[in-house]
Amino acid sequence: MYTSIRIALFFLIVLSSGPLSAHELTPTYIKLRQSYVENVLTTRVNLWNGRPDVLYYKLNVYNKDWEEVPFFALPGNVVKVDYTERMKLDVFIGAPDAVNAVYVCTRSQILKGLKQKTVISSKICSKIK
Repeated sequence: MYTSIRIALFFLIVLSSGPLSAHELTPTYIKLRQSYVENVLTTRVNLWNGRPDVLYYKLNVYNKDWEEVPFFALPGNVVKVDYTERMKLDVFIGAPDAVNAVYVCTRSQILKGLKQKTVISSKICSKIK
C-alpha cells in the first residue's frame, strides 16, 4: 500500500513541478485524397509549437506495426516552427504505400550541440481513416 502511495506522490510532484507543454497536430483523424499526381494520395495537417525549448519537428508516416512508410512532405520532413507558431504540412504518399499507412506523426527534435535543459521529446500522431 505504501508503494502505491509513493508512486502517486511521485507523479503528483512531477506533474506539479512545472507547466507541461507539447506541440499539437490537427486534425486528429485525417483522410487521404487523390493529389494532382497520378497514384499519389495527399492530406494536410496543421502543426502548432507549444514548446519554447524546441524549434524543429520531424514528420513520419507509420503502418499499424509502427514501421515507417515512404512519403514526401512539403515544406519538408523536418520543419522549423517557432514557439506558438503554426505551420501547414502537405503529406504525399504513393498509392501502394498508402494502403498500409495508419499514422502521420510529428516528433520534436533537439539539435545536437545546443545546450538545452529539456530531455523530453514529444510525439503526436493523427490517424488516417
